[in-house]
Amino acid sequence: MGHLKDINKTYFQHLVGAWRMAFWFGFGSLRLIIHGLLPNFDAEAGHSTVQKYEGSSNED
Repeated sequence: MGHLKDINKTYFQHLVGAWRMAFWFGFGSLRLIIHGLLPNFDAEAGHSTVQKYEGSSNED
């Protein structure tokens, strides 16, 4: 498991981090779908989702 060694995480640390990221990006996707239909709703949806993980590329 070279990837886990490269990022210095256990299997379960990686699993939780990946699932957490998947949840937040999935949630952000729903926000953006609604924003696409209703442009005045949640204008910061995309920006805030990206900001949540910008700079933390070692999650995966």
